[in-house]
Amino acid sequence: MLAGVEILPTSLLTRSTSSLLTSAHGGRGRVVGRGLGRGRDDRLVRAFVSGLTCTVVCVCIAWGSTAKAVAAGTDVQSADAATRASSESQMLDFDLPAQPLAAALAQYAAVSGRSVMFIDEWVAGRTSAPVRGRHAPHAALRALLAGTGFTADDVDTQLSGAFILKRVAAAPGVASTGGSQRGYDALVQARVWDALCADLRTAPGHYRAILQLQVSASGRISQARLVSSSGDPARDAAMLAALAPLKMDHPPPVDLALPLTLAILPHDVLPGPRCATVH
Repeated sequence: MLAGVEILPTSLLTRSTSSLLTSAHGGRGRVVGRGLGRGRDDRLVRAFVSGLTCTVVCVCIAWGSTAKAVAAGTDVQSADAATRASSESQMLDFDLPAQPLAAALAQYAAVSGRSVMFIDEWVAGRTSAPVRGRHAPHAALRALLAGTGFTADDVDTQLSGAFILKRVAAAPGVASTGGSQRGYDALVQARVWDALCADLRTAPGHYRAILQLQVSASGRISQARLVSSSGDPARDAAMLAALAPLKMDHPPPVDLALPLTLAILPHDVLPGPRCATVH
């Protein structure tokens, strides 16, 4: 795993605000809730994306796709393990009818105080199962998702008590859609990482930036632009210059959602290996 480039949302969650989070799958994602504090935003975003796809500090997002954080629930300040365990064991009263899945998840978040992250396009046209009676938050969510083709995983029990919606694994022999894109995302991440690490000015680890890349049919980076500056005009120019000559090992898959959006994050947000050029 590389630290510094990851398939992430294009902007961070801020308190009482919905933000744009584009996934590598080109879908619009949502997080439902309230009280998202700035100190936790990067980690929530990182957890959301890592649950969907890959690793590095590059973020691949489809052009114009948006992923809203619809975070519902408790203030996301640090909570210790005992507090989280107590929250999960708490029994709550639910009265959620069968309804469009996105609406059901929003209602669930409001009742439970737990955030749920998902891609809008995934849940479109899906209907939730009804949930009534007293349930622990995770049990209620499992019941709500029954028959929808989705399951819910904890984003990170040390961070937020939020859940990320995942598709139920396909049966053996069934082709997984998006697999070729995820593989290509990883390839682009690795190439971008190498290019940025080759210059001390651009080596990831101590700055933030958001890039969007167009990849030609031959696999060459045909256009690179900064959606969000690194804060240093000279470094911005060096980053774009480093990416201009990049060419992937093979052409992109025909279903690749372009452009790719890459988030460059500092080590304190996403720890991991350092560039070899950094001492």
